[in-house]
Amino acid sequence: MYNKKGFLLAEETLKIILAVIAIGFLVYLLFSVYKTNKDSGNLELAKASMETLVSGINNSKARIEIYNPSNWIICSWPNPYSTGFGPFQSIKLGMPKFCSNLGLDNCLCICKKENPDSCDKNGICRENSWSLLLDKNIKIDNPPITLFIDYDAKKILKI
Repeated sequence: MYNKKGFLLAEETLKIILAVIAIGFLVYLLFSVYKTNKDSGNLELAKASMETLVSGINNSKARIEIYNPSNWIICSWPNPYSTGFGPFQSIKLGMPKFCSNLGLDNCLCICKKENPDSCDKNGICRENSWSLLLDKNIKIDNPPITLFIDYDAKKILKI
């Protein structure tokens, strides 16, 4: 009455499909843990770099070296930034919620990307009581980078 060969084939197929789904879930879980660990490590490096920058400015140093995190961005806020893509792209003036919630007029941040949301999620910000501005956002590429602080013009420049 029953074809045992066909029944075993369906049973084995179901086991294989469940095994593939389980392996896929484990790979996704491992990747998520790795990415979270890497992002938190980069955030710690950004905190250390921000402390180096703030300490150098407080001590009136003209040159400050920033070592990490690679491919992150040093930016000052408020700052124009772009949202969207292609024909839907627009320019907005804003600052991270960290800065605006504290009522800061100016702040310096080291962020993963050049927008306020990235600075809130993956970045570190400090009050910019010195009112130092950047001509353009500075990317930390090929670390270490050397920053020149022009206190008379109130600018931070990458050398």
